Amino acid sequence: MKILSITPTYFPEVGGIESVVRELATRISENGTQVDVAHVSPKHTAFSVNRVDGIDVYCIPVSGNRLLGYARGFGELASGYDLLHVHDPQLMMLTGNVLLQCRRIPAILSTHGGFRHTRKLRAFKWVHEHFLMRPLLKHYKRVLAVSESDADYFGHFSRQVHKAENGIAYAKFQGGRTTGTPDPTRWIYWGRWSRNKRIDAVIDAVALARDSGIAIDLLIAGPDFDHLGESFKAKIESLRLGDSVRLHPYIEDDRLIAELQQRTVFITGSEYEGFGVGILEAMAAGKIVICRDMEPINGFVESGVNGYFLRFDGGAKDLEVVRRITSLDEGQCRTMSEAAQSTAKRYDWDSVARQFTEHYASALGRA
Repeated sequence: MKILSITPTYFPEVGGIESVVRELATRISENGTQVDVAHVSPKHTAFSVNRVDGIDVYCIPVSGNRLLGYARGFGELASGYDLLHVHDPQLMMLTGNVLLQCRRIPAILSTHGGFRHTRKLRAFKWVHEHFLMRPLLKHYKRVLAVSESDADYFGHFSRQVHKAENGIAYAKFQGGRTTGTPDPTRWIYWGRWSRNKRIDAVIDAVALARDSGIAIDLLIAGPDFDHLGESFKAKIESLRLGDSVRLHPYIEDDRLIAELQQRTVFITGSEYEGFGVGILEAMAAGKIVICRDMEPINGFVESGVNGYFLRFDGGAKDLEVVRRITSLDEGQCRTMSEAAQSTAKRYDWDSVARQFTEHYASALGRA
């Protein structure tokens, strides 16, 4: 069985989709199925192929943008595969090229949360949802919803929806467990610097703590996807948090693991998560999670057990939660860390990848 995994983002870019595609390709290929990756993006200037982690990665240029465009050479590449696994949350450019260039090849879709999480292009999204969703989804043999909320939403437009939650590289992030005595005032955020992640709200939470006499040491790391770095620097300076917040625009795996070993808490102000890969990776590293109380992440983050919820509104209730977190003693930190790891273990790719193999076989009528 030859699978082509089609993605709008891939290594060295960092993000939830990149992580999922990379891990799936690597792990399923280990079991005798050939999985290659097509990274389809307007950022590519020419067609190329590279070998990454033992996987053939084809870089396919797009004339247009990430929503509308023509992927040159895509159909010819896809013709050599039995099944296409399309990672297309926008259900736009990638799906359009699948329909235009390789309609006869069986395909399945992973939803990755869709593109409901921002207010951009609201009129366009309304038209897309009301007139395009059903005919576009109809092409796919299976629509793999990465969460219960995705299953509910996409279930309104397709009868082929199956819940298929993503996984995490559990063993890799186990190396980031805290060494020495845990300190609940040492926090970290890593992941894309994009507007919906609300990193600005995380900085405000550190200011809230500082103004109440609580000193937080926060590291913010990851790629600056939405070019927000300068605004973060200005905010940190205006709030006089230079001694409390450090920015690292990109962080390599080895350095990340080393930093995780020195941190106890992972915090994200994200207003939307399709699945929450980064949060589960933090839990695999034994971090106590601070996040919003929202789906789907409140399905695995439990307040007072492996994490806490903030409103990120600067109010008295948030301050009360911050005080509770920073007052945790060593024993409480270790208990919550163990609970976080236990939760994350359920999403280990070692077991999750097998479920995707079953979906592949079913889509091809080989189950």
